[in-house]
Amino acid sequence: MTRALFRWIAGLIAAACLSSAASAQADEPARGVLLRAAEAMGGLERLQALDNFVFTGFGQRIYYQGGGNITGDRKAPPKWQSVVDAQRTFDLKGERAVYQERWAQDFPFAGFFGLNFARIAVLQTGSALLDHPLPALLEALDPETRLGAVSIEDGIVVVEFMAEGATSPAWLGIDPRTHLPVFSRWVSPSVNLGDLTTTAWFTGYAPVSGVQLPMGLMHELDWRGQVSLMFQVDSYRLDVPAEQLPAFPAPQPVGGGPAEARVTKIGDGVWDIRVGTAGGPVIEFADRLVMFEAYGGEAQTLARIDAANALVPGKKVEAVIVSHHHFDHTGGLRAAVSRGLEVISHRGNEGIIREMIERPAIHYPDALARSPHPLVFTPVDDSLVLEDATRRLEIYRVVEHSHMPDAVFAYLPSERLMMEGDLGDEAWQLHWWGSAYAANIRHYGIEPERNVAVHGSGPLSIAETLANTRRQIEAAVEYCRTTEQGGRYAFGCPVQYDADGPLPLAPR
Repeated sequence: MTRALFRWIAGLIAAACLSSAASAQADEPARGVLLRAAEAMGGLERLQALDNFVFTGFGQRIYYQGGGNITGDRKAPPKWQSVVDAQRTFDLKGERAVYQERWAQDFPFAGFFGLNFARIAVLQTGSALLDHPLPALLEALDPETRLGAVSIEDGIVVVEFMAEGATSPAWLGIDPRTHLPVFSRWVSPSVNLGDLTTTAWFTGYAPVSGVQLPMGLMHELDWRGQVSLMFQVDSYRLDVPAEQLPAFPAPQPVGGGPAEARVTKIGDGVWDIRVGTAGGPVIEFADRLVMFEAYGGEAQTLARIDAANALVPGKKVEAVIVSHHHFDHTGGLRAAVSRGLEVISHRGNEGIIREMIERPAIHYPDALARSPHPLVFTPVDDSLVLEDATRRLEIYRVVEHSHMPDAVFAYLPSERLMMEGDLGDEAWQLHWWGSAYAANIRHYGIEPERNVAVHGSGPLSIAETLANTRRQIEAAVEYCRTTEQGGRYAFGCPVQYDADGPLPLAPR
C-alpha cells in the first residue's frame, strides 16, 4: 500500500470518528468506521428498524472442509456438494436464522441421503450469523459488543469486535472508498484443525428496498486457503410478513452425554471397541496395545482409548493405525496424539496429518491444546509389520481404490482377521468400488475369515462382507439406470466394478 493511500485511509478513520460525534462512543475509531458502513448500507436507523430479511440462491460447498478429497495432497482435486433451493431467513430482532437447502454430493456417495437433494432446515445463532454483512454489522454496533482495534489489511479497514458472550473475536473489513463491508471473519472450533478461522467475502452489492446487499458470498478458510462455500444470491426480501416465514427449528441440546465405548472380545488379545456404529480393533502385544483408527471426534476416541487401557493390567494404547486421512476417520487424531500415541499410516498422509496436529487451539482448547505432544509418525509404503514374540500384525497399502489411494488396512494372520476403513460397510446403500475388497485380498495373498469395518456393528464373516458388497453394487447399478431414465446423469454412473473387478467396457 502506498503512503498516500495509507494517509488517506488514516484520514478516513479520523473523519468517521468526527462524523459520529453525537454517539456516546464517538471517541472510538472502530465505531466511527462501523457507522460509516451502516450509512453506506442504507442508514443505521433503516437497518435497525428491520425485523427480518430473507435471501434465496444456490451454490457449492466443499466436502469436509477440504478434508474429504481422494488424498491429503494440496493439489488433489476437491470434492464439492451442490446447494440448490436454498433459503436463509434472518430474524434480526431474535438474533437467529433458519437455513434451508437441498444438497447432494457431486461425487459418488455411499447412501441415497447424500445424492437425493432432500430438503433440510438448520437453526443458526451466534457466530453462524456473522457470514452476512447485515447481521454482522448490526452485531458489531450492538451496545453490548466490545469494539477493538482498527487496522489496515491489504488496503481494507478492519474492525475487531467481541460480541456479548462470545469466546473468540470477530472482524469486519470495510472498503475505504465505498464504506461497504468487504468481509467478515470469525473463529470456530474444529475437531480436525483446532481453531478454524473463516473469512466470508461479500461482492456484487445491489440496492434492495433502500438497503445495499451483496449478491455474491464466498467463504475461505485459514487452512490451505481453502474456499469452502461459493454462493450466489438470486433474491432478497425485507420485512417479510410472518405468514410467509418458515418455522424455526427448536434449539438443539448443547453437547451431549459422555461417549460410551462397547468392548467385544474377538480373539485372544484382540477386542473390537466402538462407540455407536464406528470403531475398530485393539490388539495386544507383549508390552503395549495398538488401536485401529481414531474415528469421529475427541470424546469418541478418548472413550475407546480409556476402555482399551482398562483391558490388560500394565498395558496401554501406545499407537494408532489411521486407515486414511478423511476428516471423519481422523476426527479423533488430535485427541490420540494428546495421549502421546504414535500414528501409523500411509506415507502420503503424513503431510496432512502433521498439518492437523500442529494447528493451535487457543480460543477453543481441545485435548491436544490441554496436553501438547509432538507428532510421532511411522510411515507405511507398501507394507509394514508390527511383530514381537506374542503377535504379528501386517499393515498393507490399499490397492485399486479411487476413493482413498493413500489408505492402509491391517491383517492378523494368526487370527485371519482383517480390519479396514471404507473398503466396506454393512449399512451402506450403494457401493462404487466394490471390487477393492477382493482385489486387496488377492494382491497380498492373505486369507481372512473375518472382517472388521470401521463403519459397522463389529466383526463379520468374509462371506457376509462380500454379500453386503454385492447387494450395494446392485443397488448402485439400479440407481444409475433409474436416474438415466429420468433424464439425469449422476456422478459415478455407470458403475465400473462388480465384486470381482472392473466390468468389461461396452462400446457406446
